[in-house]
Amino acid sequence: MSESVRPDLPAPGTDDRIALNTSAEQLLAIRKAAGLIGWSVADYVLAAALDRAERDLYEHAAALRAAAPDPPPDPRSTEPYIALLLALT
Repeated sequence: MSESVRPDLPAPGTDDRIALNTSAEQLLAIRKAAGLIGWSVADYVLAAALDRAERDLYEHAAALRAAAPDPPPDPRSTEPYIALLLALT
């Protein structure tokens, strides 16, 4: 799983590392789950972290869009309708 999940992002370098401290129970659960699908622990943890990161980034972007005020309407977009109404009167 060395390729990037998104093609527009570079693949990680060979010296990029993330270290985690886990309890024996946490590591056992991760090892069992990874083994069930035939993945290494590193691939399993990376996939889970990326899934969560993408969800959090999406939710953050959605919240920013929801909080942004709507831009004012373009007055030129109503010109054809006004012309039609004037022609009908």
